[in-house]
Formats: sequence, C-alpha cells, structure tokens
Amino acid sequence: MFLTWMPIYLVNVWGFSLQEMGLYLMLPCLAMPIIANTACGIANGLLEHVVSPSLVRKGFQGVSFASSAVYLPLLSATTSQWLALLYITLRLGAVAVSAAGFLVNHLDIWARSAGLLMGTANTVGTVPGILAPLATGFIIPATGSRDIVFYLATGISGISLVVWLLFASGEQTLE
Repeated sequence: MFLTWMPIYLVNVWGFSLQEMGLYLMLPCLAMPIIANTACGIANGLLEHVVSPSLVRKGFQGVSFASSAVYLPLLSATTSQWLALLYITLRLGAVAVSAAGFLVNHLDIWARSAGLLMGTANTVGTVPGILAPLATGFIIPATGSRDIVFYLATGISGISLVVWLLFASGEQTLE
C-alpha cells in the first residue's frame, strides 16, 4: 500500500508536482539501504557479544513494526507537506530495520534450507502486497479518507509486532 499509493498521495494530498514527487520520494529510497546496513551492523555486533539470536531478531523486527505503527498516525495527523515527507522517510527507514530481524532470520532457524524458507516466506508475503493496493483502491473512494488506510496499516503493524514477539525465534529449530 505504502509504495504503490505514495506517489499519488504526495501529488493529490500534498500538492507536490510529479517532478517534485519523483525527487522527494528518492529520500526514503536512499534512507532504506543506509538504515538497513546500519541495523545489520549493529545486530552483528550484538551477536558477537553473545546476545542471543532470538533477542536480536525480536528486537530489530520489533523496532521495525513499532516504528512503522508510530509514523502512519503521525502522517495522517500532519498538516505540513515537509513533515509528511519526513514521516514517509522515517516509516520506510523503520521498515528497513527488518533487514536485521525478519530478513536474516531464515538463516538462524534453518541455515541449510534458508533459501527455500525465504522463498516460501516471500511468496506468502507477496499476497498482502497484492491485496493492499486493491483494498486501498476500494477504501479511499468508499470512505473518502486515506486516514482509514493508514490506521488499518497501523493496526496490522501492531498485530504483527505482538505475533512476532510471541512466536518468533532466532534459534536453529530445523536441521
């Protein structure tokens, strides 16, 4: 939802021109690899200092989910196009923290078949990515509000945080 509708959102809601939107949406795209690599470097340092893989993975993914859930309501409440752009950048940066949580977790739990596990997880994870733009396309015209979409995504991030913290593991569970 966030990536597919954001260009339209910046143009229609915040009045950015198409040229400005293209330039300013480059900021979150630049922030993501910087934040992902920083998070992974910190995670590796924690793992080297004998912090358990489960704690590291839960911590970084937890930060990713929780931060994502914070920035969407802020985005919905802001009246400044520059704060909106900042919240978008911070939200996508928060998503990038998952590089030290979920994205490498497959290696922790089943190193020998991490590719199969990651491929399966990404295939299943694609379904919400397909449905979110469709749902957004129905919700906005039906309600006249983008805020509902942001709050729905916030709720999903919150539920994901709870499920991740309860059930995720960074320990090898499969041989």
